[in-house]
Amino acid sequence: MNRWLRQLVHLPFTLRARASTQRINSYPQKLCTGGTIMATRPRLHGVFDSISMLIRQSPSGAQPAPLKRIARGVLIALVGSLCLMPEAGSTNLKDITMTPKQYAYYSLNDVEQYKCIASLYGKESAWNSSARNGSHAGIPQGRSKWLLTATPIQQVEWGLRYIKHRYSTPCNAWAHWKAKGWH
Repeated sequence: MNRWLRQLVHLPFTLRARASTQRINSYPQKLCTGGTIMATRPRLHGVFDSISMLIRQSPSGAQPAPLKRIARGVLIALVGSLCLMPEAGSTNLKDITMTPKQYAYYSLNDVEQYKCIASLYGKESAWNSSARNGSHAGIPQGRSKWLLTATPIQQVEWGLRYIKHRYSTPCNAWAHWKAKGWH
């Protein structure tokens, strides 16, 4: 017979014995009978109790009940924090709360490339997301009408994709801008 089935069969007896247990404080008391120690109430080992280390008496003498309450509280806090922060791992560019310069720096993950893109966008639009120059708009001064309604982070993302497609690196785009005056 499986272990959980045996526990299920003994459940009514265990619950009846548990209800008649005398308690002096919030912890079950132990009685000394000769050379053996006998608990005043039988324990019902659940699925989590059989696999956790918290149910066993620790060498320091700590009671398992407070440890289980602490573990339960930590688990509830962890699950609660994950449920209450739905945008913590969001990949939606509208949820990002950083400046366009910070976003460019973290997207490139290379200081030299960031210096090139910072110089390029500094000359093109001064990092102004509403900058317009004829048919060119936004931080990267692209010819896309979409840039007129995009957020600054989306504009930087668009510009980085354009540079990667056309020049492969921001430093190549900056060198092209220095030589020709446009990119």
